[in-house]
Amino acid sequence: MWHAVRRGLAPLGALVLGTLAACQAPAAPPAASPPPADQAAGVSAAQAASVPPPPLQPLKIGDARVFTGVPIYVAVEKGYFQEQGIDLQFEPITGADSAAYLSTGQLDLALDAITAGFFNAIERGADMRIIAPAGILTLEDSPLPLVVRAELVHSGAVQGPADLKGRRVAVLAPGATPEYLLAKVFEPLGMTIHDVERVAMPFPDMPAALANGSIDAAVPAEPFATRAVSQGSAVKLVAAIAPGRMTTVISASGQTLRERPDLLRGWAVAYLRGIRDLQPPQLGVWDPERLYRPEHLAIFTKYLHVPEQVLRDQVPYTWDPDLVIQGDAIMDIQRTHLRNGVLTLAQPVPLERLIAPDPSDYARAQLGRVRS
Repeated sequence: MWHAVRRGLAPLGALVLGTLAACQAPAAPPAASPPPADQAAGVSAAQAASVPPPPLQPLKIGDARVFTGVPIYVAVEKGYFQEQGIDLQFEPITGADSAAYLSTGQLDLALDAITAGFFNAIERGADMRIIAPAGILTLEDSPLPLVVRAELVHSGAVQGPADLKGRRVAVLAPGATPEYLLAKVFEPLGMTIHDVERVAMPFPDMPAALANGSIDAAVPAEPFATRAVSQGSAVKLVAAIAPGRMTTVISASGQTLRERPDLLRGWAVAYLRGIRDLQPPQLGVWDPERLYRPEHLAIFTKYLHVPEQVLRDQVPYTWDPDLVIQGDAIMDIQRTHLRNGVLTLAQPVPLERLIAPDPSDYARAQLGRVRS
């Protein structure tokens, strides 16, 4: 703090002092002293408090309420998106709807499976790109295993995938992830998906269909795979299919990428923080103690509306704590669907038309890598 310094005049006698007093103009009043430091700080704090924070910017995300999306729910509940200035708004949607809504800008983001329909949409001009990975298949087990009717295994009729030739195998839909995984099981055997009779069937219907014998095998998602096995109607024939492979992604509207790139970068930072709260550093590995902490289970049950025990009994998806988009996985899925005739394009859609890696790259640069 600056202090005023008063300098006294040396006494020159009463006459001199009197003369000086008569000749001088009246003295100016002393300058007001500045307020104490703590008082000034209080005024500044009060002024700052009176300035409202900038409003949160809305981002709309298509939400199918699936387990692969739980890092997003965690980031919402822990305030990570709000810290990035984002008001994340959930819009109920199915995977089949996301391309149309992203292309028209009605949605900013969506959690998508990498399906034949995804490549078709991009080829036809859908204005959307992949900006981040979502679900990663586990290394030692899978949330999407190949299961077989228990009686076929116990009787010895089916001892391996080759014995499924000519049998009825349920997949979710043509060109969906389960069909791709079935193709990967058959690939080393010189078989294709055309060697079996594929049956399109919703995941929840698969355990009952295995129990009543209307299908011989299936590639069900969790928790329906575990349900079929625990009921005794099915046995896991191939537990780990395409381990460590990215099968679901976060897609963004091209309009949002062009007009609000900074907001998508902030979104990716918050999303990556949510992933790291759940996921250990190793890719394709999950830690039940970390994943199923009480605070996390409360969030999962709030958004997914399933009992805690169902969550604990399933084989969960994992996520990439470095947010790396697996370009090789995307292209392998596309080539597999092309070989099987599920996807009919003159040539594969190039990777640069499928991804926009900037948001993920930014988040990784901000938070650092966890894997060497």
